[in-house]
Amino acid sequence: MKRVLPLLLAMALLLAGCKHRGDPLPDQPPEPPETEEPAEKQAVTEETPLELDGLRIEVSRSGLSSDRLMEAAKKLPELLRSALAENHIHTNTVQVTIGSSPAATVQALNEGTVDIAILPAEGFAGQETEAAVLLASGPGGESAPIWSDCTVGFQTAICTAATDYGTNLASRVGKEDGLPAWAEISRARWGLLEQDSVPGRRAVDLWLADNYEGQTTADLPNVTVYGDFAQLLQAAEAGEIDVFPMDASAEGAGAERDMPFPLGVTSRFYDAVVVVSPKREDLSDPELSLRDPLMFTLTQLCWYDGTQTLPDGTPAFPGDGYGRETLALCRDVFGAHRYGWAEDRDLAPARRLAALEGHMAE
Repeated sequence: MKRVLPLLLAMALLLAGCKHRGDPLPDQPPEPPETEEPAEKQAVTEETPLELDGLRIEVSRSGLSSDRLMEAAKKLPELLRSALAENHIHTNTVQVTIGSSPAATVQALNEGTVDIAILPAEGFAGQETEAAVLLASGPGGESAPIWSDCTVGFQTAICTAATDYGTNLASRVGKEDGLPAWAEISRARWGLLEQDSVPGRRAVDLWLADNYEGQTTADLPNVTVYGDFAQLLQAAEAGEIDVFPMDASAEGAGAERDMPFPLGVTSRFYDAVVVVSPKREDLSDPELSLRDPLMFTLTQLCWYDGTQTLPDGTPAFPGDGYGRETLALCRDVFGAHRYGWAEDRDLAPARRLAALEGHMAE
């Protein structure tokens, strides 16, 4: 009997264990639904073109006549749509409008009624906006191959003439604080261009203000005004002036001439900018890299006559190029200089100049 009891107890435990294992499992939390991974963003290329329903582009009046503006509004939409497609931006329609002023165009950008604008750099720089700067134009790009990126914009060298006083000023560079003192600079005979000239006067104002505690050309007691950079260079060679600005982008800017060491170089300024509405974050996304397609579109429209080729001898752009009248129209509207990559920070000198002059850029 004693041996039977343990055996019955063991069988009871075994049956209880089997019943437990057969019991249904408690409810388990449902498996989370599979989420679709967001599509990877890809740069705009021939293999991955950008597809758009439409694109609204606004350009500046730029002093053009009413007839020229009407011609631009009529011809540019199809010219732009076709050139954009050849540079991998496919859009069903392109709408081109003419802005009455930089301020009005920036307001349209801020409101999202314009997608992309091409504006004077100085006029755009003084406006309140979060529009993204993609490109800027300026001297210096015309000598680069048409199919290449290029450095654009202009800087002015502050040069000393080969006079006794100019040579003495040049010898002061690098000593003490790196530049001659204001008392020495202001004693020189300066040659400048008219007051509205950015490279010949206003950029010099900013350079002086940055280096001499807010002093500008208005504080120089001995200034002679000349008509252009060529006249400035002639005056320097004749010993009529001691210090003068020299346009580094001008032909024969003096690189091979006997000029003493320059005192310094001004900030870089630009002629025009290409900007994207803050409402179109898709177009300003750096991963899309719209800079190249837009840069080459404008280069093609303004400069490609069908004769320019790549290094391997193939045409620089698709198609037969554009005739003289079309190229001239596009340069009238988009500007006479090539476009290159730019960012908002590149307009800092223009903003500082506007602040120095006591107004926002018009």
